[in-house]
Amino acid sequence: MTDPAEAAPGLGKGMPTYIALDVSKSMQKHEGLLNETLAKIIKELYLNPRVSEFVHLSIIAFSSAPTVVVKMTELTRMRQMPVLRCHGGTRFGPLFELLRDRIDLDVPLLQDKGYSVLRPVVFLLTDGAPTDRPTDAWREPHRALVDREWRRHPRIISFGFGEAVEEILRAMSTVQTYMADPALGDATSALPEAMNGMLSSMVASVQARRLMLPNEVAGYRVLSEEYVEQ
Repeated sequence: MTDPAEAAPGLGKGMPTYIALDVSKSMQKHEGLLNETLAKIIKELYLNPRVSEFVHLSIIAFSSAPTVVVKMTELTRMRQMPVLRCHGGTRFGPLFELLRDRIDLDVPLLQDKGYSVLRPVVFLLTDGAPTDRPTDAWREPHRALVDREWRRHPRIISFGFGEAVEEILRAMSTVQTYMADPALGDATSALPEAMNGMLSSMVASVQARRLMLPNEVAGYRVLSEEYVEQ
């Protein structure tokens, strides 16, 4: 996104990273587990300065409408993790629109700080099918988000469990899709394992200074080849 030579002294690459969490009504039974697992991930990132210096994280919750739970610039200043409440439908169109807007805001902020900004990354976690109306209304905002003509178009990695539809998630993903295998466990294990997979990816990416994805996530099938950003 920027030439590394433009980075300010002491600053190097930065990877804008978005965790998009489904908080629709179908997630209500997992609400406590979702908040508990997310809090653990935030704590891990907060206690690891090397990660937070490279992975610039924003958290977005989506249901009938998306909400920015943690802005990209706020992670290191957080005193308490906001509590997520699950309600409403599972509309992906507004989420993709918000992601594009946030990327256009966040990338310049990182560049102004002196970072050489890598392509943004979106980790998408859902347990359901789209409730957009019409049912394919999410496709146009998604096309705009991943449009290769837009220099900031993100890489999207999806984690699906419960009633998530494999075909739809594969259409949304641009890099890799992980689908929970019911034979390997229920949602009680699928949710934290997905979040652990995201955390593992962020930690590995710090070490490599580029996007790295796990070959395996416990309880999930990987639906594409391992990917490493070139």
